[in-house]
Amino acid sequence: MPTVQWMADKYSEMNGKLFKGALMECDFEVFTKGAGMEGGVLGWFCVEGKNIRVKRSNRRIFKQIGRDEAYVNKDNFVLLCKPKIKLNGNYHGTEHGFLATLVHEMCHYYTYMNGYAPVQAHGREFKEIGSLVSYRSNGLFTIQRLASAEQMQEMSLNADMKEKRAKRLANKKAAVSAVIRYLKGRVELTITSNSDVIQEIESTRGECDKIIVSNNARLIDFLFSKGYKKNFRTWRYWNIEDKPWVGKIEELASDDSNSEKKEEPKPEEVKKAPKRIFMIKTNNGVFEYDGESYYSLLKALKERFPRVSEENLKKLMNNPANYRMEESIYNFKSIVESVLSEIDEKDEPIEIVPGMNLGLKSPIENEM
Repeated sequence: MPTVQWMADKYSEMNGKLFKGALMECDFEVFTKGAGMEGGVLGWFCVEGKNIRVKRSNRRIFKQIGRDEAYVNKDNFVLLCKPKIKLNGNYHGTEHGFLATLVHEMCHYYTYMNGYAPVQAHGREFKEIGSLVSYRSNGLFTIQRLASAEQMQEMSLNADMKEKRAKRLANKKAAVSAVIRYLKGRVELTITSNSDVIQEIESTRGECDKIIVSNNARLIDFLFSKGYKKNFRTWRYWNIEDKPWVGKIEELASDDSNSEKKEEPKPEEVKKAPKRIFMIKTNNGVFEYDGESYYSLLKALKERFPRVSEENLKKLMNNPANYRMEESIYNFKSIVESVLSEIDEKDEPIEIVPGMNLGLKSPIENEM
């Protein structure tokens, strides 16, 4: 596992060799708890400065000081933004594996340090500096959006985190159903744990040749093995008509011999699940809605924000950060990353929250 001192030493060395000393001061951290601890990320670049914002019109980064705006440039970037690189200490691996991750995050630092946020975290600016760094390293580092297969072979998650990750995935599998719609010349799949979504899909039965709804364990495992495991509570469909294995779905859905039988809870054991409440912060305060139906929420958002496209409203609805549980305490810091992009005040800035993973998703990446 890397140490903060190792990170500082290697940062200085790589800055000189690969970035010609262009990068400035940086703080470092090895984390074992919090977001990404179970293997979601190998590392990330973030800024710890408070009240840091980005203008959407020109991508300028500035610090809000009362009513004044202090624009960020290369001279004051460290002072105002307080950059930090974090590495996931729950991984074990070779020094080269951790070094490649560190250099990757240094590339993200480079794309922010002049006071402009990239349109996409792994977009044009990142690819340009990544290609240059790869060239200067004589191919030692291949800088790309995701870790290469070779790099991941050098890294392994520790046993405790693997166990936690496996349990979390097993719980998700047990809660989800696969919904397959057979339309004329099209087969559409969604995987969801939201009963309202399933009901809405089934309401379109008249438009379909056939609909299959199944939580058969073998079918869910099969679909997860094909990469369909990131939906859960959303309305999005995948078109799978051209997949060579599409014919196997009916066989797995109808085969109950190896599926796990779920016992119905006794009446006294049934507990009411806490309600998920949709909540976003807008220029005019906080919009909150506790309706359970997907379409009733969409209708309420259309009425509240008539100038926002349905596509962008659905992006807001499909972002887990915009929901809280009924008994939770309001936490505006957890929702500032999601913004409405088509309100009159198009130059309304986006806030960069301290600790936000700018390497995983830039603050204005959703607008593309």
